[in-house]
Amino acid sequence: MEKQVSCEHLKPGMYVSQLDRPWVETPFLFQGFFIQGSEDMDALRKHCHYVYIDAERGADVEQEIASPASGQKIAAKPALCPNQAVTYEDTVSFEDEFPTAKKNHQQVCTLMNSIMEEVQAGRKLNTAAAREIVNKTMPGILRNPNTFMWLSRLKKQDSYTYTHCVDACTLAIAFGRHLGLPREELETLAQGTLLADIGKMKIPPTILQKKTRLIPEEFALIKKHVHYTVEILKKTEGISEEIIEVAYHHHERYNGSGYPQGLGGDDIPLYARMAAIADCYDAMTSNRPYAKALSPHTAIQKLYEFRNVDFQDELVEQFVQCLGAYPVGTLVELSTGQVGVVLAQNRVRRLRPQVMILLDANKKTCSSYSVINLLHELDDEEGNPLMITNVLEAGAYGINPRDFYL
Repeated sequence: MEKQVSCEHLKPGMYVSQLDRPWVETPFLFQGFFIQGSEDMDALRKHCHYVYIDAERGADVEQEIASPASGQKIAAKPALCPNQAVTYEDTVSFEDEFPTAKKNHQQVCTLMNSIMEEVQAGRKLNTAAAREIVNKTMPGILRNPNTFMWLSRLKKQDSYTYTHCVDACTLAIAFGRHLGLPREELETLAQGTLLADIGKMKIPPTILQKKTRLIPEEFALIKKHVHYTVEILKKTEGISEEIIEVAYHHHERYNGSGYPQGLGGDDIPLYARMAAIADCYDAMTSNRPYAKALSPHTAIQKLYEFRNVDFQDELVEQFVQCLGAYPVGTLVELSTGQVGVVLAQNRVRRLRPQVMILLDANKKTCSSYSVINLLHELDDEEGNPLMITNVLEAGAYGINPRDFYL
């Protein structure tokens, strides 16, 4: 049920469904969002006199709501979160975590490549290596997810299959962290997402690497990879039914249009629904044989289009909140005219991330790359407000994030 509410009476937890003016006349990225805190309320008050809230999806006017600062997550359906949610805090800075994360990311990609080559050769799945990947990935993400999220954006074009497994796993862990899953549950989600595509090693490479649209017979063969995955996992010691469940159902869709069983809604296991979103987002933001990578911003817009069709609405909302308004790896233009890439989120003010400046105001490559933390740097050198004014598509101005590998 929608209600008109004065912007003076807004509070965290409300779901803003409409504004008193067209969305395109405002800086809001999405047509409909949850109010997270004072930054959202200040922005709404700056641009609107009143808004419409959906009281069925979020908090009502009279409803008392715990502040996000208390550690509670705002969710349209509390059932999405575990009974005893864990609150994770960023315990190290991006800069301090990066050397360890860089080393671990290189190692886990090598391990995943080895795992897939062994399966392709008909050998057993190396569960010790799979556990090592999760053990090298999860602690860093729990300390500060920004580092692994940045590294996951630096993809090699010729290594999509195995890097996709690692990067989808990274996203799933960050997503689970955001929802407050306990560590044991995070490990299940991580293993299930990491191994979900292992069955693709039984599919001919000519089909996996085809650059044109698959014909129906080829797509039918691709869909068999989930069955191959389950066969491999069931023959492997130390793989729980819960992990297999995540892998088996990560291609199901919320409206029942997915595979292998055509499940829909809550019949799809929760962690499989989460893995599906992570898998889809990483695929869209990767260069694949048949499609160029979308920018993180465009991929989020696509996810919004898929709400309650491919993916559960509330989970999409939470995933977007997890990534932030400007996901790590997003190319942005500042009010100064400078162009940079988002390195890290600021959890307190999600519209003011850390940005590495790549191009100066004249769009010339900088001789050295400085990092601006918009949380602290509010004005430019001339005293004008410093802010993100534009989101750029992947590859804008010929920028490739790999060229600026820290």
